[in-house]
Amino acid sequence: PYNGIVAYVASLYLWILIARINPLWLLVVPALHSLQYLAVVWRYQTNVERDGQDAGKDPQPKILSFLGPLYRLRVLGFIVGGGALGYLGFWLIPFVLTALIPYDRQVLGSSLFFFIVLIFINVHHYFLDNVMWRRGNPEVSKYLFR
Repeated sequence: PYNGIVAYVASLYLWILIARINPLWLLVVPALHSLQYLAVVWRYQTNVERDGQDAGKDPQPKILSFLGPLYRLRVLGFIVGGGALGYLGFWLIPFVLTALIPYDRQVLGSSLFFFIVLIFINVHHYFLDNVMWRRGNPEVSKYLFR
């Protein structure tokens, strides 16, 4: 029971207390969680590729090979896509909803729709993680837990 309590306090409250010292931590902690998530996905995908039928073959040249290594283009697309989704979710959508939908700011505060979007993203993330990375999932057990 102590492990669960420690994990609960560390994951929910400890980093919020640190954010009271410097609000920048509200950005740093989710960024570090994203790096952790990328490491898990990298491990999973590496094992999937290693077990593939054509794992020993050299990759065939692609149509866009004249642009240089394709991974650079994919990384750029990933960064631009992440920036666009972040702008939509954390700035544009809450701003537009705040401007279009009237509500009592004295009661609910000035950032109601930012809060709603943030809660939606977190709950969605929780349910997706629960489905994708469940130890009982045979794909996850095969490729991640080796």
